[in-house]
Amino acid sequence: MTRMQSDQPVPIDRQTFDVGANPGRRKVLALVIASTLLPPLARAASSVATGTAGERFMALSLFATGRSKLDPQIGAKLLAALRESDASFAGVADSLAADAASGKYPDVEGLESTIRGTPKHAALLALVSAWYTGTVSVKGKPQFITLGEALMYQPIADGSHIPGNCAGATNSWADLPYPALDAIPRF
Repeated sequence: MTRMQSDQPVPIDRQTFDVGANPGRRKVLALVIASTLLPPLARAASSVATGTAGERFMALSLFATGRSKLDPQIGAKLLAALRESDASFAGVADSLAADAASGKYPDVEGLESTIRGTPKHAALLALVSAWYTGTVSVKGKPQFITLGEALMYQPIADGSHIPGNCAGATNSWADLPYPALDAIPRF
């Protein structure tokens, strides 16, 4: 049986398309356009999810350290290292952030005493340790994140320098501050 094609226009709602073997130029074009847009859309969606996780992590960090301000760039690096060190950290940290935001605990000590002996306790200690030391243990090896911004050095920042950082010009540590003992007069 052969079909005759007519030169008469057919309304679009009555047209039929056979897309079995040959999808047609428009569908191929739509796929090509969509394929160029999918990676940026996927990255944007993942950055939104990361952004909210990062915000929760920073809010938890402020609560856990008792600080009014922490560097979000360092926070992002610490969060990435803590996630790398423990696959369950992200979920436990989200739960801790919800606990901290609930208003049940006036400070981190109240939260800590409640969660002692649970996986949340280990995550809270890892978070506080990371902020204070500037390092995170990943697969048994310390991963250095920051030195100058580590919270444990802030109390001495006004009168001393961080161990390992030179306090003066190159080789200033080699200059003797006092004359040698044999140059001191004897009485």
